[in-house]
Amino acid sequence: MHVKVLDAHTGEAVPYGHVAYGPLTNGPVQMAVTNPGGETSLPLTAVDLAKGVVLRISFVGFTTITDTLFSNAPVSFGLVRDPLALDDLVVTGQYAPGTTEAAVHKLRVIDSQQIRRMAANNLGDALRNQLNIRLSQDNVLGSSLSMQGLSGENVKVLIDGVPVVGRQNGNVDLSQIDLTGIERIELIEGPLSVNYGTNALAGTINLITRKNNSAPSSVKVSAYSEHIGRLNTTVGGSRRWGRNNVVLSAGRNFFAGWDPQQEGVPSFSAQPADTSRFQQWKPREQYFGRLNYRWSGDDWSLGYKAEAMHDRILDRGRPRAPYYETAFDAAYVTLRLDNAVFAERRFEKGQRINAQAAHNLYTRTRNTWLRDLTTLGEELSTQPGMQDTTRFSLTNVRATFASSPDSSRLSYELGTDLHYETGAGERIGGGSQEIGDYAVFASAEYKPVRDVTIRPGARYAYNTRYGAPLIPSLNVRWQFTDGFTLRGSYAQGFRAPSLKELYFYFVDVNHDIVGNEDLKAERSHSAVVGLSYRHARENSVYTSEINGFYNDVNDLITLAQITGTRFSYENVGRLRTAGGSIGAGWDNGHWIVSVGASLTARCDAFADENDEPWLLTNELRGSLTKEWRRLGWSGSVFWKYQGEQVNYVLDPDGAVARGSIEAFQMADASLTKQLWDKRLALTAGCKDLFDVQNLNSTMSGGVHDGGGASVPMTTGRTYFLRLELELKGKG
Repeated sequence: MHVKVLDAHTGEAVPYGHVAYGPLTNGPVQMAVTNPGGETSLPLTAVDLAKGVVLRISFVGFTTITDTLFSNAPVSFGLVRDPLALDDLVVTGQYAPGTTEAAVHKLRVIDSQQIRRMAANNLGDALRNQLNIRLSQDNVLGSSLSMQGLSGENVKVLIDGVPVVGRQNGNVDLSQIDLTGIERIELIEGPLSVNYGTNALAGTINLITRKNNSAPSSVKVSAYSEHIGRLNTTVGGSRRWGRNNVVLSAGRNFFAGWDPQQEGVPSFSAQPADTSRFQQWKPREQYFGRLNYRWSGDDWSLGYKAEAMHDRILDRGRPRAPYYETAFDAAYVTLRLDNAVFAERRFEKGQRINAQAAHNLYTRTRNTWLRDLTTLGEELSTQPGMQDTTRFSLTNVRATFASSPDSSRLSYELGTDLHYETGAGERIGGGSQEIGDYAVFASAEYKPVRDVTIRPGARYAYNTRYGAPLIPSLNVRWQFTDGFTLRGSYAQGFRAPSLKELYFYFVDVNHDIVGNEDLKAERSHSAVVGLSYRHARENSVYTSEINGFYNDVNDLITLAQITGTRFSYENVGRLRTAGGSIGAGWDNGHWIVSVGASLTARCDAFADENDEPWLLTNELRGSLTKEWRRLGWSGSVFWKYQGEQVNYVLDPDGAVARGSIEAFQMADASLTKQLWDKRLALTAGCKDLFDVQNLNSTMSGGVHDGGGASVPMTTGRTYFLRLELELKGKG
């Protein structure tokens, strides 16, 4: 059967448009792509057409259209220009996959196209241009984030709805979450504590992996290189047969290490044993792989996902006085093994059951050697705390039943969420510990009128260490005109201390950190409100928004100095954060412009006691993309200004004082050329155009910084090149 796709406005052919087709009744969906003349042929039989075949035709920059065919006659379709009409289908916090516009929560989506424009390799790269998110860097513990003025302990990080296990100093290392095989990132600011429980206070970040493939088979390879000594290589493949889909990806990320004193392209030859062996940014090597299998039936979908990651950081020490012939070298090796099975059962009238069971393992090993720099011999150090292995595991079982019939005034969801976490190692008090959190939750969406949605919800959990309260929430969405949508949400929060905060024990020549079994759980109140506007014209779309938030956390847990050089986790009282953001965007299919600004204020118990003012931090951001589709070119620029971050820190004498990290701005630029009928893409660009490296800081005293006057941010201005090749088989 012959299908032709045209631009309804100009009458020109739409090359490489996507034509999804399948039986009118439930059944497998297949995909075809139009040729440069906007044409394609569908292998439909008379039997298929007699029962009816549904077509869904889409292309970036056009409104998607759907039609049903019953004959084999050639057909043509005219697509209407509407750059933002292809709304992302999102799943985080939703009863069923839906659009971002219809979601009760305010959702941000970073899709695969945006990830490519930013040349993002890991989750930290993808988030660096987002408002209300601030990244920080520890060159051993990795990169971490804060959101809405709250630290990473209050941000839930998920992959396909499964929590990521293994936090260092309370934070997930974002540089360990590679984006190969990630289809999109869904980000919700504000509380989702009813849906996802502990940690989901400041926000939730859910990475969605690619599970389906449009072509029957495909192979994709890519290479990414930076001039300072970084080389990443990945390979992936997919296969579809019948109702089965398999997606595989694997790769290696290599970084030779870098120091601010280093100039030009690094040398990989043997270097003299001198002070240059120490690098501020440590050499790092990662191996990773992911397998996704999905079977899709008329009413059932079943899936299995396996992920593995091996990460090694090498910390070469400075030569030791007085003769500088020896040095301590340390290796930090992280191993992640994640397994999950998924099941979905769809019923009539919009009812469905979703279930998942996952078991994730996280192991981090530290080994330290005393190296002889004259003979290059080495021996394991016998000093206390120099050798250690810590293991964490998380078993998560989650099941929901949702009823969301089309055009119904009432929808609801019932669910259970079971977490069982274990920790073991020399730095865990008693050698091993465990904690369980077993919850049930429910919510309902009621529409008293067509444009208003009210969603109350509640979660009750039994925690094996703490008495968890009943957690309520309330979300409201009101679309009071065709363009304006008002959203508001309120939720209480509860965060039980982690096993590390309770039982951590790390004492050596440089550290004296102990856990605290008497910690209280954090309890909080959070509210978010936002107004968004969307105005679509024939050839462009304008969007804007204004948002505000407020968080009130009691019994905040933080690492504090208790006596002399000893640090422990303590409840330090109350923390409040408040702020807001504004943003606007314009897209006409060739130009994409986006700007925004935010302000975050913090006030803690020390400020209350000393009548100190709220501490303010401001942000500005902007991005610009230009596409020359006929020529296969596209270019993007991303910019963000991060204002001075003011906080309260401990001085060398243990007294609380005010500290700050200086303001800075960062910008990235890239240019992409597509070749060979879009099978090959070549991207070149520059990251950190303003050459930000270390930030001046008044912070002094602490566990890791030793009273230093600066903190690391990036490796400075780097030039990169990415090459991507994708080959697709024909049906």
